[in-house]
Amino acid sequence: MFFLDSELDGQPQELVFSATDLVTAATCEYQVLRKLDEKLGRSVKPGFAAHAMLERTARLGDLHEKKVLAAFVEQFGTWDPAAGTGVYDVVPAGGAGPSGAPDRAGLLAKHEESIGALRSGADVVFQAAFFDGQFHGRSDFLVKQPGGAYAVYDTKLARRAKVTALLQLAAYGDQLQKAGITPDPTVTLVLGNGVHSGHPLNDILPVFRERRDRFLAMATQHRAEPTPVEWGDPRYLACGRCDYCAEQVVLHRDLLMVAGMRITRRKKLLEAGVHTIDALAAMADAADSATRRLQEQARLQTGTSTPDGTVAYTDKSGQARSITYSVLRANSLSRLPRPDAGDIFFDFEGDPLWQDPDTGQWGLEYLLGVVENPTEPGGEPLFRPFWAHSRAEERQAFIDFLDYVEQRRRKYPDMRIYHYAAYEKTALRKLSVMHTVGESAVDTLLREGVLVDLYDTVRHSIRVSENSYSLKKLEPLYMGEHLRSGDVTDAGASVVAYADYCTARDSGYSDEAASILAGIADYNEYDCLSTLGLRNWLLGLAAERSIEPGLLADSES
Repeated sequence: MFFLDSELDGQPQELVFSATDLVTAATCEYQVLRKLDEKLGRSVKPGFAAHAMLERTARLGDLHEKKVLAAFVEQFGTWDPAAGTGVYDVVPAGGAGPSGAPDRAGLLAKHEESIGALRSGADVVFQAAFFDGQFHGRSDFLVKQPGGAYAVYDTKLARRAKVTALLQLAAYGDQLQKAGITPDPTVTLVLGNGVHSGHPLNDILPVFRERRDRFLAMATQHRAEPTPVEWGDPRYLACGRCDYCAEQVVLHRDLLMVAGMRITRRKKLLEAGVHTIDALAAMADAADSATRRLQEQARLQTGTSTPDGTVAYTDKSGQARSITYSVLRANSLSRLPRPDAGDIFFDFEGDPLWQDPDTGQWGLEYLLGVVENPTEPGGEPLFRPFWAHSRAEERQAFIDFLDYVEQRRRKYPDMRIYHYAAYEKTALRKLSVMHTVGESAVDTLLREGVLVDLYDTVRHSIRVSENSYSLKKLEPLYMGEHLRSGDVTDAGASVVAYADYCTARDSGYSDEAASILAGIADYNEYDCLSTLGLRNWLLGLAAERSIEPGLLADSES
């Protein structure tokens, strides 16, 4: 969104919005009003840290669009003004207005150029520019159909259609109608997997117009008010997850600071007059168990409860910190299997944005990492990586992993495969179906309880004084001085690092590629070691309480 000087003397500047603004508002009204305040000069644009995964997604989205454009050019050829055929490319207007935004004359000129290209009968108009005085947008593709109508096409890297993407398609269909050009009744998303997802325009236009009217009314009302939008204003929806929301959650000690707090539960607490994590911790015990659980969590996070234990540590920046924990009276520690010398600790590394150059299929599980339980006290755990850099290698790595597990189970019949959260089980099922191999082996592992999700044990057994129960947040409890370090410290960084590895490898920089791959291996090995450390720490909690692991499992068998 941006402002244009009014054509009438003495009138305030006019707000120009885009389909992207509607998408943002549909997700988080608070965020879009913060951005409006920045345009109005009421607040300074925050310097949020860059998101490497989002930047990579954007780059791949641009490449996806260029690939679709190249296919249209191959089919129809470039624009031939004499014949009135081919792909017409509407070059963006220069930024002559404030903050680099185009001025009114430039917007109108590009709008007229785009409409002219459509009326001239171009087979495809790429980046058609629309401007009706309020709305400005650039449609990815307008494709002429056999009957002469133009269908709105948009490229999205996603594997399935989302409502927010359909809003953008409807915006350009609405602009065609305003220009007197009848749009094709079907709009199309060209998804990242190459699928063309068609949708009836008449079904989504009402939703678009409702969202547009809501946005305009909200923006108009807010401009008339003298102050910036306030966090917690009940008139506006906040997602609670974006950078703008996350900043305010901390500043206002919002209920969303509480680990496990859902937007729906927060709404009920706000209606009851409870607005902060401190207020939740201080209120009398609630009657329902869900709220009591959140109260226990809030009390740990605010330091107002008596924990079962405290661990002091030094964070990556060198600051002294501590984490506290409490063990639930009704815990599931007895469900932990008895430790076995053959136990292994497992973690996947996958890149959802990797694309098979042959099939166009997305996603690659590029590393299946395993740490073996030391066979004797004080022994060093052995790390075994199963690498894959292509679809064929992924299949082989999966087969090799299953063969390794089968051989290990022969030697250690009571061994377990420990992991944290559900991804490993899901990925194993997916690989068995995709590669039509190992389905029986995976089913056996699941049915016989060989795979043990420690997140399930944590969730039903302990509370910690962190706002998240990710493995990384738990590590100060049991990793001692060996806390994470290095460049690759989370799953998102691992994905980006793998993309950098592929680029370095394909560019012939073998030393750089090897160094990046070693960093990814270190990260994966650390995750496996962390899972081992967590299992041992949980066993220690059980021993302190005279809880013998495996007893419940024995009684159920």
